[in-house]
Amino acid sequence: MAHHVFSKKLGLGVLLLIFLSPPLWAQAPYVAGVTETREKEWRTLVAAAQSAYAQGYAAEAVEAARKALALGEELFGPDDPRTLISANDLALPLESAGQYREAEQLLRRVFDSYLRTRGEDDPNSQTALENLIDFYLARKRPDAARPLAKYAWDTFRRTTGSASERSQRMEKILAEIPGLSLSAGRE
Repeated sequence: MAHHVFSKKLGLGVLLLIFLSPPLWAQAPYVAGVTETREKEWRTLVAAAQSAYAQGYAAEAVEAARKALALGEELFGPDDPRTLISANDLALPLESAGQYREAEQLLRRVFDSYLRTRGEDDPNSQTALENLIDFYLARKRPDAARPLAKYAWDTFRRTTGSASERSQRMEKILAEIPGLSLSAGRE
């Protein structure tokens, strides 16, 4: 249940991420008119995917998100935040549709890309990490969630403080993972 609540919260965060400025080197060459038209097409696909997902239409969301991801990769490159938004937007309805393997690969891709291009202290990296942890928890995969939650807890305590909502959430997750004592999570 917490995963779905977080996913809804993420939807709003994802919408905000659309307006971040990417590094100029990540963009395809700018061609007036063509580039603007194609970026508008990408934005329309993103909006359609997010709307369909929010309304519970996973198949329609998957179709629009796949198109948005392909267009994002072509226009902006694989590590651009806009492309990563599209990858995340595809992962969520795939998970809802029970296509867990592909959803996991996309969530991992988003996290790995943000980590590689922005570092572990970046809020987008941290959100992507939380999404991956939530995915594993929802799939009842404590073996996969445990090391990520420990890493997240250490990172969040360092970057946002031990009293932050993110740090406290990871501490709670670590305390609830079967077979893991909190003291073992602190090592």
